Amino acid sequence: MPKVTEEHRTARRRQIADAALRCFARAGFQQTSMADIIAESGLSTGAIYGHYKSKEELVELAVTEVLDARFLDLAEARRQDPQPSPAELVGLLVRGLTRQIGDLRLLLQVWGQVPINPALARVAARVGGRIRGMFVDYLSEWYQRYRDLDERAAARAAEDDAPLYVGLVQGYVVQTVLFTDFDGDRYLAAVERMATRAG
Repeated sequence: MPKVTEEHRTARRRQIADAALRCFARAGFQQTSMADIIAESGLSTGAIYGHYKSKEELVELAVTEVLDARFLDLAEARRQDPQPSPAELVGLLVRGLTRQIGDLRLLLQVWGQVPINPALARVAARVGGRIRGMFVDYLSEWYQRYRDLDERAAARAAEDDAPLYVGLVQGYVVQTVLFTDFDGDRYLAAVERMATRAG
């Protein structure tokens, strides 16, 4: 029997996760069953359950892939000179989310399940910690370079400010989904103005 490579396993997991995301976007997280995901993927039940045991596991992998792509965006931003401002970073991240996920309703649907689904709540806590950590690292370095704060003061300011920047990304997603007249460019311009006044 031929040995399955790690690349093949990764590609298969991505195929399944993509099928799940299409189902979630179409019918919502709660209404999507594992049978729906199996049918959408075109794979066998055994192939699916060999990789994932539940919808929550699928969501965690899909979100992890999205986050990993944003970490790559962040690493690229840190290599630029000058580095993008924290407000510009918000724009970079929301554009990356939109490009990768496409329909941001999916995020809102999953977030809506967090208060009533303990497994998703655990996923959200882990993901939230990673996102806050991403902003803390970036802000700490940026504050040292561009606000002339020493390492300790920059780290403290970054810890204080990171939840606000996470909220700005979440606010963009929520307003994109809920308000038909939402103007993303104006939102990001307002974020820049606010950050400039605060700086």
